[in-house]
Amino acid sequence: MNCLIVSGGLFEKVKFDKKYDLVIACDKGYLYAKKMKLRVDIVMGDFDSMPMPKDAKNIIAVSSIKDDTDTGLAIKYALANNYKNIDIICALGKRIDHTIANISMLKYIADHDGNGRIIGKDVKLIICKNKKISIKKEKSSYLSIFSLTDKSKIKYIKGTKYDIKNKTLSNSFPLGVSNEFKNEKAEISVISGTILVIVVKKDC
Repeated sequence: MNCLIVSGGLFEKVKFDKKYDLVIACDKGYLYAKKMKLRVDIVMGDFDSMPMPKDAKNIIAVSSIKDDTDTGLAIKYALANNYKNIDIICALGKRIDHTIANISMLKYIADHDGNGRIIGKDVKLIICKNKKISIKKEKSSYLSIFSLTDKSKIKYIKGTKYDIKNKTLSNSFPLGVSNEFKNEKAEISVISGTILVIVVKKDC
């Protein structure tokens, strides 16, 4: 099942490539969701960036004294309710610490057998752990790959300007930065480890 999480970072109106069974708005993300005229099933957060909404039907309020971010709690809620495909929007920009926290939660999704993406106006961040994925070509975009684990063993990356085969990436050296699409899709096979795939427009 598919879940969309609207976070409270930089507002960006994005295009969706799937339908969602569950939509969770995190704190200020509720205002963003309304701005985009999205259906909201649950509003979740500590409401430190906006008052608790009076027009929301289903609210899960949490204390501001907590270990998780609001987005992290929403991700855990989705996984606990068997939503394995989780897209997150409005999760970039503004605070760099929250951006890094959201990327960390992508790895959390992968570690719990889910598929996670952060989608922005000009960028997509996709997680891949121990499996094969295909990335559709985006016009005038870079394709960068980073290891989130100490090492990630790559069986192949193909359909790109710089294909590789049987290569180990390290999280201490950005070997996979600024690749480009050659075919209509890039194919990536990860034997072991977790990688972050970033597709970003060249002129952004």
